[in-house]
Amino acid sequence: MLFSRLAPTKFVIRLEKGDDILPSLRRFAAENRIGAGVFEGIGSLNTVKLGHYDFHTKDYKFEVFSEDLEILSLSGNIATMDEAPLPHAHVTLGKRDFSVIGGHLDKGSLANMVEIGLSSLPGKLVKSRDDEVGLNLLQLRRRLNQAARKS
Repeated sequence: MLFSRLAPTKFVIRLEKGDDILPSLRRFAAENRIGAGVFEGIGSLNTVKLGHYDFHTKDYKFEVFSEDLEILSLSGNIATMDEAPLPHAHVTLGKRDFSVIGGHLDKGSLANMVEIGLSSLPGKLVKSRDDEVGLNLLQLRRRLNQAARKS
């Protein structure tokens, strides 16, 4: 993994062949003390593990694709959970036949080459388990009042 700091809170990261995207982002965030951030990226993967969450069963269905895939869109955030950085990403990928697949990006997604722009945010975002939804969700303090949401 290579990176440049373009501004105090702006980074460009390049993952090289075989780098696993989420563990690489987790390590980068830990080493740079990033407790909140957003990122986007482009590039190519040779293996991807995609997930799709079923809100009825509260479970992910995963599938692994082992072929060269072009990243059409990679986006996500970095929060913390149990005091450690927790990157969360979704990806849209183009296949050789020009069909498109996508979903929740999981560990085991390996780069051919990936370029990521990361913006660190002030403060810290925290995730914890939400039993009703069945996922680790951002714990936010403010709620838009009902009257404002309806208009």
